[in-house]
Amino acid sequence: MRLARVVIGLALLAGGLYIIIGEHFAGTSADATINARLYVVRAPIEGRVTLAVRSIGARVNPGELVADITDERFDTARLLNLERDRDNQQIELKRIAEQRAALSQARTGFDAQSIDYQRGRIRQIEARIAETRAAQDAAAARLRQADADFKRANELNVRGVQTVANLDRARATYDVAQQDVVSAQQRINYFETELVSARDGVFIGESYNDAPFSTQRIRELDLRLAELSVEEQQVKARTAQFDRQIDAERLRVNRLTSAALNARVPGVAWDFLVDDGEFARRGQDLIKVVDCNSLIVTAGVSEALYDSLSIGAPAQFRLFGDERIFDGTITRLGGSGASSLYANLAVGPSPQHLQRFDVTVTIPELAEHPDLGCAIGRTGRVIFSSGPIARLRRLLARYGV
Repeated sequence: MRLARVVIGLALLAGGLYIIIGEHFAGTSADATINARLYVVRAPIEGRVTLAVRSIGARVNPGELVADITDERFDTARLLNLERDRDNQQIELKRIAEQRAALSQARTGFDAQSIDYQRGRIRQIEARIAETRAAQDAAAARLRQADADFKRANELNVRGVQTVANLDRARATYDVAQQDVVSAQQRINYFETELVSARDGVFIGESYNDAPFSTQRIRELDLRLAELSVEEQQVKARTAQFDRQIDAERLRVNRLTSAALNARVPGVAWDFLVDDGEFARRGQDLIKVVDCNSLIVTAGVSEALYDSLSIGAPAQFRLFGDERIFDGTITRLGGSGASSLYANLAVGPSPQHLQRFDVTVTIPELAEHPDLGCAIGRTGRVIFSSGPIARLRRLLARYGV
């Protein structure tokens, strides 16, 4: 029994030494930290900052408001000038509309007056035609009487009863009566021509124009209404142009007087560089946010191990106090003194880390675990070549243990 205990003790001692020595010579990092890229929320304009996220470590989702900036001192004089000019154009447009309404009303009155004048003039010409026809009938009657008198005088003259002087007077009377009939017919023709023109709106005659005063005023008003229509179109075009300029200026003013800053990616509020209500300048850093989509593991290794590594080589990562092992890939070999590589990372290197050689490992599997999705700062070790413990675990896992 004593011999068996000695053999078992020696076997356990040998196994322990094998594991200790094997793990020591296995390719393992001295330290490893879950890290991620930082992006800085900067002020696009100057103004007073109102923080929507106020606690360090608060989770933010894509599109979530983290802060907004308001500049109450922005100069809006140009916008006010444009609005004043647009208001003046609208006043001018209203004046033109009222003037057009007044002129249209006046034109309606003159149009009614012109129609009344045309109707009265037509009735007057028709009365003159009727009067001239009556005068023509009277002249025709006188012509018939003069013709009879001339024929009797001619017969008496042939018989020697009538003197030559009486015959001449009868002939002259007949000629005058004949001319009176022709004159009456010509006057009828004149009045009929005047009637036709009057019905067409053109009035001909002696000592007056071809159109009455009301018609002339209608033409003047039509010309003025046409000019007002052109002015109205110009004012409307200028108003539309001012509207476009005002819209553009309002967009510019809104863009320069207020800004809503939203998170671009899921992350964690890492640091606040301004206080709530503080005035910030344009381009000033406001908030540092960790990008949880860019999780990496930064590790420090010895020079001998570093020289054996290559980009794209597989690696494994295990957190301290956690039995899970995650597969990853080497994506960067930073070498020694890699402090500049941590400028945009959440967790900076320790002095001991800078004395070793920097290696960056990408482990996509971390994002699949809710507790590790943004576990920035958690530490562990990166295994670049398998040791006894890893081989033992794979053996036990093969048998379901």
